[in-house]
Amino acid sequence: MRPGDHLAFREYPGLRLVASKSRHAWTYRYTHPDTGQQRQLGLGFWPAIGFGEAVDKWRTARNLRFRGVDVAQEKRAASQDRKARAIAVERRERYTCSFISQRYLAEVIEVHRKAKGATEARRMLERALRTVATTSANELTKAQARDVISSIAESAPRVAAMTRQELRGCWAYASDQGWIEEGRNPFAAKNLGGVFKAKSRERALQVAEVRALLQWMREPRAYSRTVADALELVLRTALRSGEVCAMQVGDFEEREGVLWLHIPGERMKEGRAHLVPLIGRARTIVEDRIRGAKCFLFPARDGETSIAQKVLGVEVYAHSGRSEARAYVGNRTCPVNDWAPHDLRRTARTLLAELGCPFEVAELILAHALPGVAAVYNRAKYEAEKVIWLGRLNDQLDELGGAATPSHKSADKRPRRSRRQVPKHQDASATAV
Repeated sequence: MRPGDHLAFREYPGLRLVASKSRHAWTYRYTHPDTGQQRQLGLGFWPAIGFGEAVDKWRTARNLRFRGVDVAQEKRAASQDRKARAIAVERRERYTCSFISQRYLAEVIEVHRKAKGATEARRMLERALRTVATTSANELTKAQARDVISSIAESAPRVAAMTRQELRGCWAYASDQGWIEEGRNPFAAKNLGGVFKAKSRERALQVAEVRALLQWMREPRAYSRTVADALELVLRTALRSGEVCAMQVGDFEEREGVLWLHIPGERMKEGRAHLVPLIGRARTIVEDRIRGAKCFLFPARDGETSIAQKVLGVEVYAHSGRSEARAYVGNRTCPVNDWAPHDLRRTARTLLAELGCPFEVAELILAHALPGVAAVYNRAKYEAEKVIWLGRLNDQLDELGGAATPSHKSADKRPRRSRRQVPKHQDASATAV
């Protein structure tokens, strides 16, 4: 038989042997009683199935058809059912909670987020799913999902809220990829595990607290030099603590007697490059740390990366007097209560406002976008004004901290404008702001 040929058997209506390029197949062809359409049922392949076995299969199928059964449709439905069961088994055995979370981290989080945010997301998800890592993601119940969130909320409600949102995105991505049933998301409920109303921090240190903190940080057995330097730079530059920790030797440039810190956009929260003048004690700290530094001013123990932002928060907490951990029992207690590293940035902004710093200048010092149409039309960089107002801020901090050499000196407590710092054509605008 050549491809396309077939044999029919008069004694067995509908039984055929059909030849193709690679094999010969036994089939049963019949007419559907309701639609009149031709249907065909595969009975197997020759020579694995001989003529006698093929006749037996034909007879069974023909008897079923006479009883009103669409045998081809029945076989197709059985095949689909087997495939569905196989897919369910694969989902259960392969697509575990650990599997989909790792794929979500690798394909979504680590592609679209900065390294710091991706690292925190990985730590958060791996911690949350530790007890259900081997559970099928498709079979994770809402009750199990609630227990995951509730266990975190017992000690960290804010973290629980962020974890819930991250897991919701993880399961939605798994559904999009076909790893779990479409629309199945046990973390989709808005208040799963509880209602977590995280109150945003509004803490800014009072002047007396700033004085006490600066003086305490220079005393023995206070913060380590690394942490103290980083915290003081946050206060003196109004940078985010993460931006301070990530400072690199190549980020600095001296122009007209001013040392400038240039942070590239990829290391900034909003993706915009930022330029900050380092005045007085801030410059001293940076220059002291640059000496001998290979790359990072605040290197981690491995020497290849910078310290993590949370290192500052951990040490502040270790000296807060609120921890019962044995490791912190012998630590001296900071005289300033209830504060976090980011509060120093808010404190710097408050002190600038109290000194009279114009809104636009203060916001650009913090690398904030100006509100409304000002962000579109006001393209001024205010570099000279940054020097002036950060100089005034550092003067005040020097007085509060008891520094021997303030960054600027003047009888009326206001820094004189240097010709090198403020170009002549900018005198009028500097006075106006």
